[in-house]
Amino acid sequence: MQMATRIVRIADRIERLSPYAAVALVMFVYGIGVGKYDWPPARQLKMAMDAAQDWKENWRHYLGIRSRYVEPTPRRTGGVTVYDRQRAFDGYTFVTANYEGMAQALLLDMNGEIVHRWTLDPRELWPDRIRESPAGILRDMNIHGAMMTPEGEVFLNVYALGTVKLDRCSRPVWSIARDTHHDLDVLPNGDLLIVGWEKVFETRPERPRLFPGPEGYYLDETLIRVSPEGEILEEWSLIDALYASDRQDLLFSGPGSTVASRVKDPLHNNTVEVLDAEMADAFPLFEAGDIMVSFRNINTVVVFDGRSRLVKWSTTGPFLGQHDPDFLPDGHILLYDNRITGGKALFGNTRLLEIDPVGSRIVWEWEGKGEFAFYNRSRGEQAPLPNGNILAVDSHGGRLFEVEPESGEVVWEWVNLVEPGWAGNVVDAERYPRDQVRFLDKPCPPPA
Repeated sequence: MQMATRIVRIADRIERLSPYAAVALVMFVYGIGVGKYDWPPARQLKMAMDAAQDWKENWRHYLGIRSRYVEPTPRRTGGVTVYDRQRAFDGYTFVTANYEGMAQALLLDMNGEIVHRWTLDPRELWPDRIRESPAGILRDMNIHGAMMTPEGEVFLNVYALGTVKLDRCSRPVWSIARDTHHDLDVLPNGDLLIVGWEKVFETRPERPRLFPGPEGYYLDETLIRVSPEGEILEEWSLIDALYASDRQDLLFSGPGSTVASRVKDPLHNNTVEVLDAEMADAFPLFEAGDIMVSFRNINTVVVFDGRSRLVKWSTTGPFLGQHDPDFLPDGHILLYDNRITGGKALFGNTRLLEIDPVGSRIVWEWEGKGEFAFYNRSRGEQAPLPNGNILAVDSHGGRLFEVEPESGEVVWEWVNLVEPGWAGNVVDAERYPRDQVRFLDKPCPPPA
């Protein structure tokens, strides 16, 4: 009798609990769907988490206390801190940096003195593209991709707003409104190739297994061809080029992407480099006009045929989160190996690599030691100099330095110090011989 009573009581409890158990089961299953298959509200949760992390990292920036582009440094002295006059390549250094609270383009002499500067106001160039915080746009503006001509004209990529050509007096010559970023280069006929992206919000039948990420879209990396007069001539998709080349293996090489790609930024191109005719004979695998790009998120450098736009060559590694590969006159490729592992260097510091594309062998590498050791969790650029030295950017460390490859020694350094212990980010850098800078004796009229 007691056993029968207990069974009745247990059955009664199960009956009373079953609606809650059912709800719990539904919540559990739906939670799996949110986490694994991006069911709503996955996108909203992702945006909220990203916003919270952004505020955690950049609250001083948003409150106007200190720019996010000013970061801690062990350096206490700014300007030129190393200068070996016998070994450093003499010239003027064109640099984009966060300077005096905003992104600017500067021209430095070898002593670190600013001999010229270019500024711009994106509110005047792209008023329709600045929808949020127009008052803070000068603080938030990021120049990422720049080039200077001997006459003092500059081309500047203003991140995700557009590209502008300024004359030597910072007067706009033309601008385009596109999501441009990272890099640009000049074709033999004078046209520009500019790195851009397009947000794709839908699935497309010609791109099987490629789906929008948690933000509701993915970034389709593009190259934009612009005439010398600023007219957009065409824009072509690097994702489509991979499909056309039957190189989907590159696109789907990320974690879990053997099933499908559901990420915001599957490739993240940070380079466009055109092989010029003077160097082409040194590269048995390539021809003049071939185009090199750098897909950071899959640790891969690709060379496209300049005419067919199909993949001609690629190498994945031996680098991690790389930036800015350059063709060298000896038939090698020089690149900036970030070794990105988030906020801390877990696989070694950032280094410079020289790679032979025949066999993808490392033939030279440099990793700074002591006070010259550095790690960049994003960004990065290097530039080979005519005397064989290499000019490199420590972006988050706020400095430029010149390395002599044979000795591995730093023979020139400039630190963009804001105050002791804090330096402004440095993004782009190029050293020009003195005879290629022909505008310094031409004054600009005072601002109206």
